[in-house]
Amino acid sequence: MSQSGYPGAPPGWYPDPAGGPGRRWWDGYAWTEATVLPQLTPPPPPPWANAAPPQGPPAAVAPWAAASQRLDAFNTEAMVDHELRMVPAARVAVVIPVVYYIAQLLNLRIEKDSWRSFGHQLRVAYDAAKAGQTVPQYHTNGLTSPFLYVVGLATVAAVIVACIWQHRAATAARAQGLPARRSPAWGVGSWFVPVVNLWMPYGALRDCLPPGDRHRTHVLRWWIAWTAGKWLTYVAAICALVSSGAALVVSIPAALALLTTAAWAPGVVTAIAAAHRHGPATPGHEAGTNALAG
Repeated sequence: MSQSGYPGAPPGWYPDPAGGPGRRWWDGYAWTEATVLPQLTPPPPPPWANAAPPQGPPAAVAPWAAASQRLDAFNTEAMVDHELRMVPAARVAVVIPVVYYIAQLLNLRIEKDSWRSFGHQLRVAYDAAKAGQTVPQYHTNGLTSPFLYVVGLATVAAVIVACIWQHRAATAARAQGLPARRSPAWGVGSWFVPVVNLWMPYGALRDCLPPGDRHRTHVLRWWIAWTAGKWLTYVAAICALVSSGAALVVSIPAALALLTTAAWAPGVVTAIAAAHRHGPATPGHEAGTNALAG
């Protein structure tokens, strides 16, 4: 440190280091944007130029750097708090879509005759189209119940809540420095893109946890159960058009997979929240030991 108290030269007007014809103001730490042409009398120093130099060793962190770090920490804490406020609602929201698919399976069984009748109509229409005849109109009466519509509306609302939570969780994870392959918006949007929704949403949720966190394995198990239950429900619906017995056979493993998903889904939300609440410095931390059990 120089005798002036600054790490280098004291504040003042010096020859422009950029090679300009005039002089540039040095504030004691760095060059500023203030310049003056050589034919002009240099203006007096700014009012703060005669202030006492900062005390402390030269290696001390610059005040603006410390302020920036505090601002980043404040913003990260705010993002995590923004996410944690949604955790109770998100724990419920992630279960409601599972309830919808279970209701679909129950509807296949309750309205099995209507599904068989609709399957027969499809075969008649196919044969008529193949023979060049007039295709009869379809009758879908009885395929769905009013209860299914109510659950469907609740599912739409739950999906919106779950998407908002996922976006907040991914944003908080990124603010904490956790590596992620996709942006928070793309992670949410991938749920609605065909083909990529077979794996990308799982990756987006997994990346909300620190690398090495043991709960990443539980996220994978939840995703497998969810994918299996959802697609087996679709297969059961196709089977119901042909055979009620075949639909029942497929519905049993579908229901088991969906029930497993409903049991694990809230724990995924809790595990991610616990990881963000305690910070990414301790991957595999014990704070969320029983998170998935909740």
